[in-house]
Amino acid sequence: MITIGQDKLEASLELSQLVLNHMGAYVSVKGRDKKYIYANQKLTALFKENFDSILSLTDSELFDFSTYSDVIDSDERVLNFGDSIEKKEVSIIKLTDEKKVYLSSKKPIFNIHREIVGVLCVSTDITESHYLQKKLEIEATTDPLTGLFNRRVFFKLADQFLSESIRHNKNLSLIMIDIDLFKGINDEYGHLVGDHVIQFVAAKAKSLLRKEDIIARVGGEEYAVLLPNTHSQSAQLIAEKIRMLIDSSYITGDWSGEIQPKVSLGVSTYTEGDKEFYEIYSRSDKALYQAKSTGRNKICIYEKIHDVASNAV
Repeated sequence: MITIGQDKLEASLELSQLVLNHMGAYVSVKGRDKKYIYANQKLTALFKENFDSILSLTDSELFDFSTYSDVIDSDERVLNFGDSIEKKEVSIIKLTDEKKVYLSSKKPIFNIHREIVGVLCVSTDITESHYLQKKLEIEATTDPLTGLFNRRVFFKLADQFLSESIRHNKNLSLIMIDIDLFKGINDEYGHLVGDHVIQFVAAKAKSLLRKEDIIARVGGEEYAVLLPNTHSQSAQLIAEKIRMLIDSSYITGDWSGEIQPKVSLGVSTYTEGDKEFYEIYSRSDKALYQAKSTGRNKICIYEKIHDVASNAV
């Protein structure tokens, strides 16, 4: 029940306080020294176990250093330039280590001389929806078994990199990887072990890549590796490192013996005249087929000039 201390409902300081204290948001006012001079009940309750009052305190006393610096930056933009800001802010409460995500709206407060004397902040807790959105984004972009990008996202990113290569004449290479005789592994050990092999190969391949490289699972036991700013010879060396690492590795588990997966790889490179990423992908796929049909556990390079796939290993 909400009760006011007067006969009539009219604009008053009491009514303003009543409204602010019953809002579902955290409301505060800070002065130019960034010290709190007002906090509504919801914000005060957030810190009540540690402080009798947060008035005269600064964010550095309330929030962990790793997160409050972003809050200070937005406050300074409001106080120094009069900006009105609406943004997500991630904050860790200093004394409890509780991590929260807020949608904060900040506006400057002016005095009668049009000087900025403070900042009004209204923040809504969006922690739950923020992490739900992040989860949905991850599910939409990654392969659930390996954690790599999925096929749809890979081709979207590949199209973007190809466009940049065409505009700026940059190198771009592609490696296709396929686990050799994978059906035999599934038949002998079962699909759960087969899944483990798929994860194992994905992790080994990814471990040798640079931060800017993109690896995805594009089929059951097939992977694609996009190498920006990489010419054919370097792509071949990277492919050989991947092949050698997997060739020298083995997997053990709740089964008899060791599993030693092998892979075949096909490499192709962007060349002048390519308009669609599918052209590069198709050449790499042909090189992969050549590697698998001529002995497996090897690399083949597709040379567009000669329109053939040549053995590299």
